[in-house]
Amino acid sequence: MSNEVDVEAVVTAVKQSAKYGDTSEATIRELAVEAVRQHKKSKPAIKAVRARLHSIMAPYLGDPDYSAEAIRLDAAFAAPDETAIGAICRDCLYAHLSTRERLPIMAEFYERIFAVTGRPQSILDIACGLNPLALRWMGLGAVSGGRSVREQLAVSSERLRFYAYDIHEPRIAFINHYFRLEGLPELAKVQDVAMDFPQEGADVALFLKEMPRFERNYGGRGRPLLEALRARFLVISYPTISTHGGRNLTNRYREFMYQLIEGHNWPVTELLFAGELVFIVEKRLGD
Repeated sequence: MSNEVDVEAVVTAVKQSAKYGDTSEATIRELAVEAVRQHKKSKPAIKAVRARLHSIMAPYLGDPDYSAEAIRLDAAFAAPDETAIGAICRDCLYAHLSTRERLPIMAEFYERIFAVTGRPQSILDIACGLNPLALRWMGLGAVSGGRSVREQLAVSSERLRFYAYDIHEPRIAFINHYFRLEGLPELAKVQDVAMDFPQEGADVALFLKEMPRFERNYGGRGRPLLEALRARFLVISYPTISTHGGRNLTNRYREFMYQLIEGHNWPVTELLFAGELVFIVEKRLGD
């Protein structure tokens, strides 16, 4: 059996699995090519791909029931019930560990970031997870006394372009469903940003608490990704406390961040929140 046939067998087996079948086929294929090169036979190659996907997908971080939450959102928007919409978005954000940790500071988080970058009219949310569901806490709606959040977003929706990238197909479908209900373009994409850098331009690119895992899973691609992003500001954050053991990671990740952008004349603003360290990098595109 040739390597090409082995690759197809590995891709098919992983894509048909209950656990990883909803993952981007492009991601599975790239991992399969690497696994077949190392293992030569399908069985150990399939095992190797699943192990890599476990690290990349991080299923232990959690996901909501996307079908059930979509039905809840449909009903809340049809009502319309602003309180219910916000509560459902919060429930979804709570289901994923990364955004759950940010919930207590979410409004302050974006207020302080956008005070530095200015209020963006276009966003790239890289390896987004469920972060686009935080839209209602970002303060991007037109400011007008007495308007509901939905009315504010409706005013801004004609100019706001929110691109979101992830390799989990149901997650992206759900985010686009939410965008549609909010009256926004459906700009969430199933895309592995490690192998296919986003080409869209934006005011701000968000890469929240993902860089450590990104570098661990795709060693050496973090710097090229940051260089390739066509955004005026890069907002890159790191957890300040380890998930297990409670170690303080602030100094470690600060050093890591400055190594990533070493040699670039990019001004950096640091913001420290409870549990999260944020670097706002003003990217000078001519650099």
